Amino acid sequence: MALSIRAIQGGTRLIFDSVEGITNTVENMHETIARRPLPWSPRPDQPTRAHGLIASSVYHSIRGTNGLLREGTDRLFGLATASFDGQRHSAAEIRTIAAVNGVIGDHLEATGNALAIPMSLHAGHRQLELSNPSIDESLPDASPHLIVFVHGLSLSELSWHRGDAPGLGDHLQDELDCTPLYLRYNTGRHISANGREFAQLLQQLCDAWPVPVESLSLIGHSMGGLVIRSACWYAELERRAWLANLQRVVCLGTPHHGAVLERAGHAFDVAIQKFPYLAPLAFGRHRSAGIKDLSHGDLLDEDWQAHRPDQPRPDKRRPVPLLHDVDYFFVAATLGKDVHDPLGHMLGDLLVRLDSAVGTHGNELKKLDVRPENCRVFHERNHFDLLDDARVHQQIIEWFQ
Repeated sequence: MALSIRAIQGGTRLIFDSVEGITNTVENMHETIARRPLPWSPRPDQPTRAHGLIASSVYHSIRGTNGLLREGTDRLFGLATASFDGQRHSAAEIRTIAAVNGVIGDHLEATGNALAIPMSLHAGHRQLELSNPSIDESLPDASPHLIVFVHGLSLSELSWHRGDAPGLGDHLQDELDCTPLYLRYNTGRHISANGREFAQLLQQLCDAWPVPVESLSLIGHSMGGLVIRSACWYAELERRAWLANLQRVVCLGTPHHGAVLERAGHAFDVAIQKFPYLAPLAFGRHRSAGIKDLSHGDLLDEDWQAHRPDQPRPDKRRPVPLLHDVDYFFVAATLGKDVHDPLGHMLGDLLVRLDSAVGTHGNELKKLDVRPENCRVFHERNHFDLLDDARVHQQIIEWFQ
């Protein structure tokens, strides 16, 4: 796999960050053992650098040397990248970077790492430059009917196509004479941060589109559905004009009320931190903000701002109802053979349980009222089958028609 200069720069920076993280972990473990050499040893009355000045000096030296090397390497890459800004990323590189962003994307953004993905819209293999007046020339067949696809966690816009086979966007373009566009974004950021930026980007899209926009549809897979709902909330709050054109929202395997797998992982991580000797090894606490938001399906800033991310908490999300005058369609998958199969009830589609994907909830304020005819469950399918299953594609086409 050929790598671009920016990918090499970001990967090198990540190695230096990893060295610092490992050094901190080893030092914390060393300090824990020095303070309490035996599990039943009494906890010291006051904190003490029990492992001594020499050991602490060694860790300080490692961090200092690592920091100097990191800064020097960044300067060298800064001189080189200007000449390679136009480099095109390979499909393998795009997928790899997307996966890394899903796991630690918030860290990449906070540290200015070149691997952090900026939000952008793509038409085929071209990135749209919405501020460029020549957008008219790059889209000679622009339709007044737009469909924007939003991928899920650790994925990219390439996930909507499997190999050379036509994807859902291609089928909708052929059937409905519309223009499919694909969002690329950093899935490791908070869902609310991506939602707010997506709302702004859609406004720029509608303002810059070569022909007047008559209809806008949004299709989201997994986390993508949450980003869409968050964007709709902030667009309504900020009175974005594009909401007047929004006609349909389709959610494929979206964890509207959270993902059980993330809640289980969070509980395991909290349990590890209760043991002094294991707490430094609780690497799960470093998972991205986007992953943590999936615990309950947080859509807004206030859903996560008032809580410590590494502590257990109840579901106190602010209810975000569906928009009026917009048709919502929910698609869910389940491993079960039918509605009575216990496998489907326990595992859902492997990542999202059925009740979360179809929006049901014990709290009436959080329940998402989707018309029965606008909700479809596909049995003996997993979470990722929803992207390329022919029956799913046909159902969405029928809904749009």
